Amino acid sequence: MKKAIVSFSCAVLAAACTPKQTCVKGVIVDATMNTISIVSQQGDTLRFGTADAERSTPDGILLNDSATVCYTGPYSDGISALKIEVSGKSGLLGGDRDDHGCIGSAGYTWSAVRQDCIRIFEQGVRTESVDGDGAAFIVFSPDSAQVELFFSDGRPNEILDRRALPDGGYAWNVEDDDTKNIRLQNGLWTIGQRGNIIYTQRAEETDASLGEVQTLTYEGLLPAASCPGIRYELTIRSREHSGDGTFSLTTTYLEAENGQDRSFTYTGRRFTQRGIPGDDNATVWQLIADEGGDIFNFLREDEKTLTLLNEQFEKSDTDLNYSLKLKK
Repeated sequence: MKKAIVSFSCAVLAAACTPKQTCVKGVIVDATMNTISIVSQQGDTLRFGTADAERSTPDGILLNDSATVCYTGPYSDGISALKIEVSGKSGLLGGDRDDHGCIGSAGYTWSAVRQDCIRIFEQGVRTESVDGDGAAFIVFSPDSAQVELFFSDGRPNEILDRRALPDGGYAWNVEDDDTKNIRLQNGLWTIGQRGNIIYTQRAEETDASLGEVQTLTYEGLLPAASCPGIRYELTIRSREHSGDGTFSLTTTYLEAENGQDRSFTYTGRRFTQRGIPGDDNATVWQLIADEGGDIFNFLREDEKTLTLLNEQFEKSDTDLNYSLKLKK
């Protein structure tokens, strides 16, 4: 009898000393042979080691699939996962590929002159309409013999050929009186037509006195009333000492239509404003989309956190998480 009591006590002690297992659900944003990163339902980016994990992945691990990761002890970056379950419900990778295999929900589109899937916001030269109506991106072929124009209003792309100018330099156009004509004028890329400049690069984008160009990407999974959540991926490009800049934002509504995700991509201008109700010193990044005039307001909480505000520059009055985190 005494022996049984001792054995029971040891079992209780062992159970008490076993680290608590925690499971977290999120969307896969990165995966390698031995690691996986997810954005949790609270909007946190978490990275796990997977070398010794038990896996339940019927279709493998795909970016933007839903996953549940279990681990023991307090979380730390790169902690070893005990178990990974992938549901595949998001299905973004492959689920919204176009005929060329480009993933629209990740901001990729096919470029004929590059013969590759690209993110035009990152690889194109942004120009803005002189009448304030939209933007166009200039994408050069690897040898610069051709350029491809991408328009924010969804017009078909145009491909132009490089031609030498009599006084030196180059222009890109086609043998057509109504063609677009691309030139570098006074250090700025311009798009002309019928002798008039219709799109031009903004001067501050080439102004080195404003510091180096920096690119910051934020991501998070925000709550939604009609679906499991909305995944935000926001990239800001600006000069280091400029309050202005440009942005690309992809919002993905998880399982929005018949269990499939639906994504929308916006590009436009980023402006810095000061003050929100109750805090006159707060910094707000206001994003104004090129087409449709959609406006997104984000409170810059600190260097790593942006919080979505409503039209009155107010935070949500709920306990739900509306923050995006800087992607490492």
